[in-house]
Amino acid sequence: MKRKSVRIMLTLIVSIALLSIAGIACTAEIDAQPDEETDSGYPLLVERFAERFDLDPEEVMEFLEELKEERIANTEEKFEERLDELVEDEKITEGQKEAILEKKGELAEFKEELKDMTLAEAKEAIKDMHEDLKEWAEENDLELRHFFPKPQSRHFFPRGFRHF
Repeated sequence: MKRKSVRIMLTLIVSIALLSIAGIACTAEIDAQPDEETDSGYPLLVERFAERFDLDPEEVMEFLEELKEERIANTEEKFEERLDELVEDEKITEGQKEAILEKKGELAEFKEELKDMTLAEAKEAIKDMHEDLKEWAEENDLELRHFFPKPQSRHFFPRGFRHF
């Protein structure tokens, strides 16, 4: 009798917890819109930053764009250096390196195309692209897991909660 009541209480607690989490997830505001823009046409953050430090919002935007471009250039440089190391270590061939760089360019174009799609269209396009990537990786004798590692989300919940 006592075990049955403990089991019922645990079931109720877990059910309430799951319903609460689901309720929070469903009612949480999802903001897929860009940052608020002010009357001047600049994002609110830029306008407030410019106001706080007595700067021209145009200069702040230009500075942020420069930072973004530098970061992108730095990332691309590191990526190519990593590919060169892989070629030197004979983990990939020069042909595979060229194929990777070409595919990277295609993926950048694909990312731009996603901006004009609805969410449903984008999901479908990403699904198709993933299948194409699998085929491409097989054709070029590459393993996608080295480029797209799986997230370690299983560590998010304690061991006992994974089974729910």
